[in-house]
Amino acid sequence: MPWLEPVEDEDEPPALSARKMLAAILVVLVAAGLVAGTLYWIGKRHAEEGSGPPELVRAEPGPYKVKPTDPGGINVAGDSETTFATGAGEDIDGQLDLDAVPEEAIAKPRPKEPAPVAEAEAEAAKPAAPAAPAAPSGPSVQLGFYDNPAQANAAWNSLAGRFPAIAGAGKVIVPYQKGQRLRAVFGSADEARAACQLLKAAGDACFLVR
Repeated sequence: MPWLEPVEDEDEPPALSARKMLAAILVVLVAAGLVAGTLYWIGKRHAEEGSGPPELVRAEPGPYKVKPTDPGGINVAGDSETTFATGAGEDIDGQLDLDAVPEEAIAKPRPKEPAPVAEAEAEAAKPAAPAAPAAPSGPSVQLGFYDNPAQANAAWNSLAGRFPAIAGAGKVIVPYQKGQRLRAVFGSADEARAACQLLKAAGDACFLVR
């Protein structure tokens, strides 16, 4: 019956023929021969270019260095010869010409005269330097603690520019334990309390000093 006859496997690839296989091998051999021939020709060419005795590079005719007509520099007459002679081991008997420069007598310093009595009295009569102004007193608000007076003054200028209440108060910098306390002095406790509340509302720290 026809449905019982064997069926060929259609999934297997068709086998290459001997002619196609031989042609592929010949193509591979020809390509390998071309590559080998090209490499051989390139190597032989470089070998021919680098062969032979080394070429001698001759210098140009004329002197290699030429002394300039004006060498420049400072011309110190006589010193160079003495230096070269001393370096060569010769004994140079150098002498000073004492008659070249005339001698002048050195003036004896005069003793300092005492100041006249009138000038001494005028110095004594000068008013003494004014004493430093006393720090303002009154209810105060501490504004911060800083390492040095420069930082405290910078903080005061910043706060005084932002808050008129601080600008109208008295500035006091109190040294304390290697630092400086910055305080603002007011005329009354109510003014000090109102200024501190204003600073706290703006996000700055402060407290009343008792």
